[in-house]
This record gives sequence, structure tokens and C-alpha cells, in this order.
Amino acid sequence: MYERRHSWATTHIREKFFARFRTTSRCEGLHAVISRYVKSQYSYTEFLRHFHRCLMFVRAKEVEADFECANSDPVMTTNLKQLEQSAAENYTRAIFYLFVPILYRACSMRVVDSKDNGSYFIHTVSRYGTSGKDWRVVATSDMREVQCTCMIMECFGVPCEHIIAVLVLNNVHEIPRSLILPRWTKDAKLVAVQSMGVIWDSVQLAQHWCLMDWYQKVCKISCHSTEKFQFAREIAMLMLKHFENEDAGDTSFPPEGPPTEGGRAPARNPPRRNTKGNSAHGGKKTQRCCLCREVGHNRTKCLDHRTMESSSAVADDMDSMDIDMATAEISLFQCSDSDTQAGFANSDFAGTNTSGPVMSLAD
Repeated sequence: MYERRHSWATTHIREKFFARFRTTSRCEGLHAVISRYVKSQYSYTEFLRHFHRCLMFVRAKEVEADFECANSDPVMTTNLKQLEQSAAENYTRAIFYLFVPILYRACSMRVVDSKDNGSYFIHTVSRYGTSGKDWRVVATSDMREVQCTCMIMECFGVPCEHIIAVLVLNNVHEIPRSLILPRWTKDAKLVAVQSMGVIWDSVQLAQHWCLMDWYQKVCKISCHSTEKFQFAREIAMLMLKHFENEDAGDTSFPPEGPPTEGGRAPARNPPRRNTKGNSAHGGKKTQRCCLCREVGHNRTKCLDHRTMESSSAVADDMDSMDIDMATAEISLFQCSDSDTQAGFANSDFAGTNTSGPVMSLAD
């Protein structure tokens, strides 16, 4: 084991790039994801089918992460706003969240000594409040090449807090390109062109798998019938020819249109119909007046409603007039009991024997 110490001792692998992985945790994490889809009792065909589902899940999560990284900006939380913004513009979201704690630790670092050796500078960095442990950062005058004795940059590919402290000392607002590893940047996939000619960015990857899903269903249905197979093949060939002509600059589409099989009309989109409402044809229900059942107005604007209101108002006026007239006539005939007795005394009934109280007209 001592003879093979260069392959396992931390001191001997500090300057080797392992992306900060020292154990089998990455492999074990991948096994945990696969175990959700694949079981030990599956047959070979079942294993391939479920393993394909696992790959689709992993790729979908990757597309989601790429889309979030390309279309959203993280919130700046540290005091080193310029360097944090530079990291957010270059690094992916996952690497950026690993880089933010380094910026926090860099705030507690201070440069205690600087030596000029002509072509480069040697800076001694120490942690505030801690003595006896220093780090040396070697950097050129233009800060294009920077190296620290902790070798985190060489092992992980992200600048350490000691290098950040030197950048702050030299008033550098952006992370130098020499300190940004290409594999951790947002455009790392743009240069990786696969054998099928697809550039694997987030948008094109999502479109690719969407079309793959739909065409897989088309193939599954069309292969059960020779007629459907020939129709799907002709459509695919016609689309391919049209796209090739369009890429070549010729945007003319064949005038005869899509091919037909057995006199069948070409496949088109169904007519758009609004199904909201209870109309027989699926359209919007016609609004009618609840009084006259005519179209174009409602109850408040109906002429019949206004006529009925006016008639009702006239009837109410007539009734009120009759009541007033009756009241006036009754008031004319009202008199007291003495007046009534005097009238009876002068009338032809003066000699008539009347018993009981004499009632007035008002009574």
C-alpha cells in the first residue's frame, strides 16, 4: 500500500482533478436513482424498458436544470456583488451555489504580505483572527494566471477564498477567464455536438425528445397497417424534402400537397369549435329576452317591459285619483249630530217617532 501511495494518499493527489469526489458516493447516488425503476426480478426486456424510463427521467431533470440556468438569475447575497454577478453569468446554477460559500469565507481573509518578483507577485493570505496558518497566492500582474498553495482550483476547478482575497486586493471586478473551468460554464454543451448533429442545449433537447415521443407513437400505430405505413412514410419523406429545400434557400412547397392513399383526403387539423354553452351546434348559447323572447336585448331594454311599466303607472294614477275624489265627496257630507237633528226637525219626518241615536252621514 505504501508503494501505491500516489494513488490514494491525499497529499499526493492534491494537484489532480477529481471534481471534489473522493469516495464512491457519486456511484452510489446513481444506483439509488436506478433502483427506483429497475428491480432484480425484471426480465431482460423489462429491464431495458424500465432503464429507458430512468434515462428519460435523468434527461428531463437535466433539461429542467438547463432551462432554469438559462432563463433565470439568482439573488445576490454576498458583499462582493461584482464577483458574485460575474460568477452567476458564467457558472451553472449548481456550481454557482457551491461558489457562494467561498465568497462568504473570502470576506474573512486578508492579505498580510505581498512581494514583487518582477514577472509575478507572491501574496501571503491569512484568516482574520487566526495566526500561524498562511497561504501563498502567486499571480501575474494582469491577474490572468493565479495559483494558490491550497490547490483547490486544481482539484475542483473553482477559485478558493484565498484567490478571491487577492482579486479584491487588486480591485478586480470580474473573475479571470483562466479561473473559470469550461466544464462548469453555461455554454459547456453548446460545443458538444453529438453524432446525430443535435446541439444539446436545453431548448433543442426538449424539442428533440418531444418529437421523438410523438413520432414513436405514430410509428407504433402506422406499423399495424400497410396503408397507414405507406401514408406515414410519404408524409415523412415530404416533410424531409420540404425542410431540406428550406435549409437550402428554396421555400417553395410542392403544389400537389400531401399525398393521399386510397382516395383518402389529406390529414388536416379539425375545425375549431367553441363547445361552451348548450347550443345544438356547440356554439355560444343565444341570449333572448325573457319577456318577448326576442334576440338582441334583455329585460331591462325590452319595449314590452317599458309599455307594461307605463300602463301600470297610469293605472296607479287612476286608482289614486279615484281614492282622492271619494275622500273629497265624503268630506262634503260630513256633519255633526246637532246639524242632523235640526235637519230632521224641518223635514217631513218631524212628526215621526224616532228612537235611538241619530246617525250621521259620516257614520
